[in-house]
Amino acid sequence: MVVVSRTIKYADKVVPIAEIDTKDDTCLLGLRTDPDALLVSIRTLGLINPPLLRQRRDLKYQIVCGFRRIMACNALGLREIKVRVLKESFTELDALKLAILDNRSHRKLSVVEQAQGIQKLSAHLPRQNRLEMLSSLLGFPENQKVFKKIKALSLLPVVIQAGVEDEIVSFEAAVDLNGFSHEDSLSFFELFRVLKLSQNKQREVITLVQEIALREYLKPGEVLQSEGIRTILGRPELNKNEKGSKARAYLKRRRFPTLTKTEERFSKELKALKLNEHIKITAPPYFEGGPHKLRMTFKSLKDFNERRKTLDAMAKNPALKRLLEPFDDK
Repeated sequence: MVVVSRTIKYADKVVPIAEIDTKDDTCLLGLRTDPDALLVSIRTLGLINPPLLRQRRDLKYQIVCGFRRIMACNALGLREIKVRVLKESFTELDALKLAILDNRSHRKLSVVEQAQGIQKLSAHLPRQNRLEMLSSLLGFPENQKVFKKIKALSLLPVVIQAGVEDEIVSFEAAVDLNGFSHEDSLSFFELFRVLKLSQNKQREVITLVQEIALREYLKPGEVLQSEGIRTILGRPELNKNEKGSKARAYLKRRRFPTLTKTEERFSKELKALKLNEHIKITAPPYFEGGPHKLRMTFKSLKDFNERRKTLDAMAKNPALKRLLEPFDDK
């Protein structure tokens, strides 16, 4: 844990809000300054904890700590507020460190805040020991793999970073999007915003679309905006889960047309065998050689004899022969 090596000196002042540059986000780690949660408190009790500011050379004030408090006061129509202005000559790096430590004093930083921190701190830190310093300041493991993932998140469009905070897209899936153009990554995000997909399914969609794009000489965004996807998304009778399942099935068919056709035929013939829940037939992975597997469950000799009758009937059913025949794509 990083500790402040000196006592912070500041002066208590009352300053006009108009003199505070609320657009200067140098020390802001999060992506939002929504003041709603503070409005009632400040309206009722006033500003209990004054924001910490740093005066720039142009005499405007830069917010170090307290973005939401200032935005709430502004929303309430206050023209001036009590603040604490740093007295010493604090550099931009000093102010940013102070903002990080202030946040970490009462909570753990989110992965998006860590990504923002990496982006803002890296420009001020020497390459030597940079990982050690960043991990210590921002509170993530001193691990190169973890660092690369969080840094990848910092390079994505802000709307996708916000989507990670809102759990629209998972952190791991967002990291996967870093390898795409901003335009294509935003196309993926729009799809995930409409569909309800788990982390693994989001990553599956990314892989399928990438492989389809390479195979068909298209951009990933063109695959995502294809008529097949748009038709699924435009069906009002489907909920998010159903649209997600159909979109993934469409992408699988498009990526693996032969395999999909084989799976459909296998499913059709399996249904024709009219098996019950006590007998299961499983095809070899990807239908590539290997044996089929037969699983049978029973509790008694009577059950066993009934299963045997079912197996005898299955052996005489023409559907079994068709099911075991090699796929012939003609």
